[in-house]
Amino acid sequence: MRWFPERGSQLTATAWVESLVIVLVVLGLGFLFRPQDPFFFEAAFPWLWFAPLLVALRYGMAPAMTSVALLTVAWLLARRAGIVAGDFPTLPMAGGALLTLVSAQFSTVWNHRLRRTKQVASHAEERFEQLSRAYFMVRQSHDRLEQNLISRPVTLRQAMMDLRQLLSRKGGGLPREVAVELLGILSNYCSLESAAIHAVTNGKIMDEPLAVCGRGGIFVEDDQLLKAAMESGNTAYQAVNRLRSEERSHYLVAAPVRSSSGTVSGMLLVTEMPFLALHRETLQVLAVLLAYVADYGEAVTAAKPILASYPDCSGTFAAELIKMVRLHRELDVPSTLVRVSVRATPQLRNICTLLKDQQRGLDHTWQRHTPDGVQFVTLMPFSGVGAAEGYRTRVSEILLRQFRFSLQDDPTAFHSVILTAADPLTQLAELVDEAKV
Repeated sequence: MRWFPERGSQLTATAWVESLVIVLVVLGLGFLFRPQDPFFFEAAFPWLWFAPLLVALRYGMAPAMTSVALLTVAWLLARRAGIVAGDFPTLPMAGGALLTLVSAQFSTVWNHRLRRTKQVASHAEERFEQLSRAYFMVRQSHDRLEQNLISRPVTLRQAMMDLRQLLSRKGGGLPREVAVELLGILSNYCSLESAAIHAVTNGKIMDEPLAVCGRGGIFVEDDQLLKAAMESGNTAYQAVNRLRSEERSHYLVAAPVRSSSGTVSGMLLVTEMPFLALHRETLQVLAVLLAYVADYGEAVTAAKPILASYPDCSGTFAAELIKMVRLHRELDVPSTLVRVSVRATPQLRNICTLLKDQQRGLDHTWQRHTPDGVQFVTLMPFSGVGAAEGYRTRVSEILLRQFRFSLQDDPTAFHSVILTAADPLTQLAELVDEAKV
């Protein structure tokens, strides 16, 4: 039973004020319409208890019991003032307090379940959006590789991997070096002739651009296209058949650097690009690449403590680990960390590929190279002991069938832990440093 709200759901001053107002209003109505029995103890129905009952269902245990205490104090003051007489109504007060207590516990339990369900659904939706963008980027990279292998030997995937490494070195966000590199990739793959990337701080676009290609362009803060992109959080483009003459924009495209969580860290403003390149596919590529950079930059920023100790760790993996620990701490949502240690063999690359293929849609992996082999670490969100054992059984069977290698042969080859409320870096260090492959 929780008398005070759990961490992450603290009551605000408004909630306490509303609780007090509800009790005082009901008391006032009792004194106004029933002065001979303002507490309704002699009435056919105890209407007064609607006040603490409403407070209990709306705000939980602590405000509810506080409202019961206020009613008790109000009765004592009324008897002292001569408004009511007689002994203290022990049974009515005890019954009302018990009813309020049960209602408050019901409210607390279901509010906790609702918050937990919302957090899980929000994380799954965010992860699905990230996977959709990653799939689209891989598909575009493959198509461009087939079409332009001779003229453009560097693939989009390789360019984005280089950009991820740069983000990791710079500590996330959207620093100038990352913006310059990103704009170079966009100019190459989206045929931008003149464009600029501006930083966004606290919802305001900075006048000075972080990166410019071609002639760049002037910054017009009240431009209609720019306002539309900032308000919607999505890419906006100038469609001639939809704009009146007074609504002409200085830009062809305005695309926010927006993460899956909704944070906007930058704005791409395109002033010149070939007419035939301004179509739906190009706009999709722009949006996906910008979102990819925003997501990874946000992840690196959140995961700085872990990346400082393990520079080769994926920023996304580290950020998700921190998020899962927070969910467990606040909502008791279970998650599991699994480590598979593989010694250096001629088939090491194939084994790592197989382990990566066993990843579920919500899972995150980190392939950690050590002097004698590889540690393959998997974060399994919203999973407990059963999921870890199922993963172990499935991987063992596949490894034994394809490589004649069993996790049962080495007791240190497989280890799993259920995430706790402890420091994420400490839990990760205990897992990966427990066994040196």
